[in-house]
Amino acid sequence: MKNCFLFISATILACFIVIPSYSQQLYTIRGNVFNEENNEPVINANIVVVKTKIGTSTNEGGDFELSLRSGEYKIKITSVGFSTKEIKINIPLENNELVEIGLQPKKQEIESVDVYGNFILQERDTAINMVPLSVLPAITKVSAVDIEKQGAVTLTDALKYVPGGWTETRGRKSKQFFSVRGQKYPYPDYSIDGVWQKEFEETAYALSAFDIESVEIIRSSNALVKGLSGLTGVIEVKTRKPKRETASLLTKYGESNNYVANLQYGNKINDISFNTALAFFGTTGIPDRGGKERVTNFHGNMNWEISRRMTLVTGVTAITGMREFIGIIEPGSPKILNREEKFDPLHTWITYAKLNYRGNKGTQTELQTNFSFRDANYENYNIQQETTTTHHDKDWEYGFNLLHSRFIGHSNTFSIGTLYSHWVAPDGKRYYAGRRCDVNTWSGVIADEQKFGRILLDAGFRLIGGYINEWGGFGIEGSAAGFQDVPSITNESAPIEWQSAFGLNVVQSPVSSIHYNFSGGTVAPRKGSVTAQGTTPQNEGRMQHNLGLRIKSQNIEEITISTFFTQRKNALDLSGETAFSENDIIVELYENKDKRSYGIELAAQMNIPIIHSSVFGNTTFMKNEKVSDNKMVDDKKLPNVILNGGFMYEHSGVDANLFIHYTGPYFNNRFVDPKWTNENGDYPLGDFVKVDFNCGYTFSGKIKTRIFMEVKNLLNKKYETVAGYPDQGRLFLMGVKLDY
Repeated sequence: MKNCFLFISATILACFIVIPSYSQQLYTIRGNVFNEENNEPVINANIVVVKTKIGTSTNEGGDFELSLRSGEYKIKITSVGFSTKEIKINIPLENNELVEIGLQPKKQEIESVDVYGNFILQERDTAINMVPLSVLPAITKVSAVDIEKQGAVTLTDALKYVPGGWTETRGRKSKQFFSVRGQKYPYPDYSIDGVWQKEFEETAYALSAFDIESVEIIRSSNALVKGLSGLTGVIEVKTRKPKRETASLLTKYGESNNYVANLQYGNKINDISFNTALAFFGTTGIPDRGGKERVTNFHGNMNWEISRRMTLVTGVTAITGMREFIGIIEPGSPKILNREEKFDPLHTWITYAKLNYRGNKGTQTELQTNFSFRDANYENYNIQQETTTTHHDKDWEYGFNLLHSRFIGHSNTFSIGTLYSHWVAPDGKRYYAGRRCDVNTWSGVIADEQKFGRILLDAGFRLIGGYINEWGGFGIEGSAAGFQDVPSITNESAPIEWQSAFGLNVVQSPVSSIHYNFSGGTVAPRKGSVTAQGTTPQNEGRMQHNLGLRIKSQNIEEITISTFFTQRKNALDLSGETAFSENDIIVELYENKDKRSYGIELAAQMNIPIIHSSVFGNTTFMKNEKVSDNKMVDDKKLPNVILNGGFMYEHSGVDANLFIHYTGPYFNNRFVDPKWTNENGDYPLGDFVKVDFNCGYTFSGKIKTRIFMEVKNLLNKKYETVAGYPDQGRLFLMGVKLDY
């Protein structure tokens, strides 16, 4: 079956590449709009095909795309602050050349032009590692404005209202886990400014959200070019890149000594733009349960337009501070109740750089590199024995990623890439502390897009391999008695993984389109995973289908309806059992089980100008099943429904924002005292409504000043997403923000 699927995927991909361009009814032209005085790209320039309803706008690099039939056309280009320009083009273009258009700045700004055309051409991601259009219904974008309105402090906070998003919060070494549609183990990948991050799940809940321009959550598995775990979705973080001098100061303070402060400054000088941000946040925690935090974030990035064809982007993030683990409550495991744990201090460094070159005829080549370092001093105080054990959870990684894309014919885009990553945990970490890990990973990917009139097809294939220099993060017995004595794996090739995808996009009208994508492949178990039998879990085989309808127009901002079906063979899942190693570290045990899930997602967002408001809502209904006694039964460890909604009002300086979240009921016995489950059955979780509200008033002027109030968990629900770790309840905060 696997060989058959590989053959079919490769055949489809090959067919896309060799299809002759003359068989197409539509031709894709690509262009770039730039400032004639300084050669900088003109962003959000309006591109209109005269005497038609076809139009689009330029992206951050000044790039745009149009799809036209053969013939002669007049194109009108307008942008605020620039003189209007009209050009004539003949389709098809010779040699598929890039249309370069220079605009002359005006001393006085002109009014912008509203463009309404074929929506598929708008918001087109022209990045070298762009996501196929076939997954648009499964992509959610959270903007900087959304983040501010939500009162989000960290990256994980910013993901709270994503369709199908599910955050599990607990007081362990990994504080929070975010997943979509119940797809876990592994969790979604992360990338920052397009640069993939290997070990990031311990960073998302400590990364400041104040320097984020937007977050794109790709809930589908068709994201091969974004990361190695594309089958579980990808979270793409884009940082702020100012176009002019900007500065802001935000402070807020609330109950439990919750405090937040952020200072930001950015500017653009000639060909270089940069942004810096310094954030502080923390709390004294929950009475009698710990949870004290003190976190400092610094982020800086630079975007240098070396020339019209070459761009260098660099970034650095530094996180330092301390975090006490929140204490578990009964009926939590007695061993966990008997301990006080913390990371003090903790340090994280993330650096990255990418060099992008745009050649002739629309080709792009990009070299990415990254280095990350994490070091957290773990302390575990045993209350009964009055003893303290310590360990450094330390690891680092570096990697390189080379990507190249080019146009083949007038309607075909072909991309290829290769990646290398080296990850080292010299003394182990998490629950395999004391067990050195040293792993090399490499990967190659090819992807292709082909247009047939109103139809767009895409396909891709990724192969992942590696070499294990040393691996000691597994291999315990169920009792954990032999944890330190099991020999490490050394000098062995890592198991081969593969991932493939196929997508179809059909434009029905200027405002609607249908999207379908299929993906499949193998998923390696999470690092350090072990079964109750003391073995490494098997690789999972996963196949997923997504079918969606997307509607986008001037009156309706966006409506999407998506259905999905996921089949998982040997799916990795927590068995519900835990063990304790000889150094008293909790080891969670996993198991392989066949699973499947299917469901429907509905999402809508729209503006209501008559009442100066905007609203959004999304619903995910899922049916989750797993094999038990050779038959499929309900998987009660996952919620069947997740609902989100929001109402945002803003007029005459006054703003008010209301957000609602509901997670359906589910069960999980992880961290629960076995005596309790023997007497009461499975431990119930979820089934809660969480309401957040904030309001404020903004004083206009050269320095805008907003004073505001926030209420977290307005209904004061002590809900649990992980057994023994209830939410602390209602929380009031007040603050002020200055924008220059």
